[in-house]
Amino acid sequence: MKVSSRFIGLCTAACLSFSATAFELTHSESPIQLPATPATIATFDLSVLDSLNTLGIPVAGVPQSMYEGDLAKFANTTVIGTLFEPNYEVLESLKPELIFAGGRSRNAIPQLQKIAPVANFASSPEHFMADFRQNNLALATAFDKQAEAQASIHAIDADLEQLQQNNAGKTGAFLFVANNNIIAHAPGDRFGYAYDLTGLESVVPAKDPNATPAPRPEPGSPEAKAAAAARAEVINTIAQAEPDWLIVLDRSAINGAEKTAANTLAQHPVINQTEAFKAGRVYYADPNGWYVIGGGLTNLKNITTDLLQTMN
Repeated sequence: MKVSSRFIGLCTAACLSFSATAFELTHSESPIQLPATPATIATFDLSVLDSLNTLGIPVAGVPQSMYEGDLAKFANTTVIGTLFEPNYEVLESLKPELIFAGGRSRNAIPQLQKIAPVANFASSPEHFMADFRQNNLALATAFDKQAEAQASIHAIDADLEQLQQNNAGKTGAFLFVANNNIIAHAPGDRFGYAYDLTGLESVVPAKDPNATPAPRPEPGSPEAKAAAAARAEVINTIAQAEPDWLIVLDRSAINGAEKTAANTLAQHPVINQTEAFKAGRVYYADPNGWYVIGGGLTNLKNITTDLLQTMN
């Protein structure tokens, strides 16, 4: 049977069109389209690393960090820089076909794009779980792993539903402890998603999403002293409200360093008088899981499982 040249041309064009977009990744910037699924991947975003690992997708380059638990396998993976600063020489040698930037390395995106296409997943504390679902489903869709991602998200949602039931009508306060300083995080702050996860009502008002972030004052300046006084007033407000739970992140314990938060709370003249502290209703968040990794599919499941074991 004779086939027209026009038909052959249409088929060829269709095949070329299909192959040109065999891989498409939707992220916070313009979608990335590649002729094939990338085989060599580098990521500066540890939440993406956690999700890629959960989905069974290999990663060839990671930032310098402590890798333990589910991510221990990456302890000997090629180091492509720090969470903040890429090592461009190593990256060029690695020849990645796709790079994931993280929030800490966002400023390096223009330079990274000279090496390979760069994806970046943004997330906002005001709608943490919505962003978590959207970002991870987009990642899974690009690699044809939707079923695996949906299963992970379903397991997390089941934990969240139980946490909401366990903590119905209860209140809480998130305390970020660093260098003997205690800083409260309200809904809308960086770790404000703790209230969404636990179902606890914050005893401090939510942050105004339209407020302009104040610049960090110089140490010892009048502005720094005023900021410290304001933080102390918030801690006093929390103590007076007597929250049912204190959620504490020990910044000093990042990457296996010494834990100091419990001692800081015990010596604090206001926090140590709260009923939550006296009764042991203090949840110490895993510092690496909450502060370093964040919203990866396995990491968030580890967080919700741990919360349930404590808030049962």
